[in-house]
Amino acid sequence: MPFTRTIESALTDPLPDGETPIAERAAYQALRERGLPFVPVHTGGGCFALSLALPDGEVLVADDGQIAHDAADHSAWLACFYAAPSSPYDADEDDVTEVYFGDGTLSFADDCTALADALARWVAARRADTGFVLAS
Repeated sequence: MPFTRTIESALTDPLPDGETPIAERAAYQALRERGLPFVPVHTGGGCFALSLALPDGEVLVADDGQIAHDAADHSAWLACFYAAPSSPYDADEDDVTEVYFGDGTLSFADDCTALADALARWVAARRADTGFVLAS
């Protein structure tokens, strides 16, 4: 079945009977439960990631460069921080910090939990160092 709803709707709205959730739905909800206001962003070529804007850069989360595929097709989450002023589209290797990289051995649910826990710890440590406040 083709993807016909908006990415925001696929992440937050109740699913009709028989609709399979996209992979990022569980991760998005786990991140939100930890107070991390990630939002979906279009990264080009019909692909989406989750983004968390920080005063000194941006964190992007995706699975093989995409979040809008069936959860059954999930391999592992990757979360990277891109230090300002670079963007994910032109960052030098020195401007990118890998925050979480699932090794592919965890179940989907466990990978979502591990991703959210790792990002919550990383953001808390960064906030303690810099004093920034997350916008909600």
